[in-house]
Amino acid sequence: MTPRPLILAYHGIGTVPRALDPHNLMVPAERFRAQVEGLRSRGYEFVRMREFARSLTAGGPPRGTCALTFDDGSSDNLEVLPGLLAELAVPATVYVSPGLLGERHPDLEPQSGVRLLDRGELLELAGLEEVEIGSHTSAHTDLSAAAAEEAYEEMARSKAELEDLIGSPVVSFAYPYCGFSAACPAAARRAGYASAVTCAGRGGWEPYQLRRESIDSLDGPLSFALKTRGAFWPLRDSAPGRLARALTRPLRHPSSG
Repeated sequence: MTPRPLILAYHGIGTVPRALDPHNLMVPAERFRAQVEGLRSRGYEFVRMREFARSLTAGGPPRGTCALTFDDGSSDNLEVLPGLLAELAVPATVYVSPGLLGERHPDLEPQSGVRLLDRGELLELAGLEEVEIGSHTSAHTDLSAAAAEEAYEEMARSKAELEDLIGSPVVSFAYPYCGFSAACPAAARRAGYASAVTCAGRGGWEPYQLRRESIDSLDGPLSFALKTRGAFWPLRDSAPGRLARALTRPLRHPSSG
C-alpha cells in the first residue's frame, strides 16, 4: 500500500548537550540518516515543498511523497545538511528569516555555537540544486493572532527580501511557532506563496495550512514511527496517552518552528 503523504519539520543537524539545547532542536546526523533511509524503505520518494505543493494542487495530497523541511536556517544547514542530502540523494526545503541573518540561534544557548546563516552562507545554500529556500517571516514573527493586513505585510516583506537576496522566486512559507490566525491562509495566497506549513498537530491538507510532523532530538524509533504514520497525536490525546504523560511524560509536546 502506498504510504500517506508526509511533511517533516526539522531544525538543525548536529549533536549538542541537552543543557544547551532546551527545545531539543538538534538531531544527530546518524539519526537523521537512519530516519530518511527508513522512510525510503517504506516506499517514500522525496521532494521539495514547491513540488509537494504543485502535486497537491494538481491532484490532492501526493501519497508516497515526503518533503523534508528545516526551520530557521541554522549554520549547520550549510555545514552539515548538504552533505547528508547528497549522500542520501534527497532534497530539502530550508525556511529562513532574512531579518535575522548571522545572529545567534535564539532557541539554543550561546555556548552551543549554533547560529543562523549569514548572507554569504544563505547565498551558497540557495545555489545548491537539492535545496529550496522558503520564508519564515523576516524576523520569526508569531502570526497566531495576526490580522489580514499584518499577516500579508509580514509574508510579502520576507518573500521580497529573500528574493532580492538569492535572486530566485520564493514560493514556500512556514509559520513561526506553528501558529497562524484565520486570516493567514488567504494572506499567504495573496503574497504569492504556493504553500504555507504549520506543525505541532495543527493543519491538514489545505495548501496554506499544511500539516507537518515535528522531529526533534528526543525522537527514537518508536516516536518517529508513530509520527510518520499519523498515530502520534491521536495516541497523545487519548485517555491512555494523557495518563502516560501524567505519570512518565514520554509523549511530550514536540518542539515548534
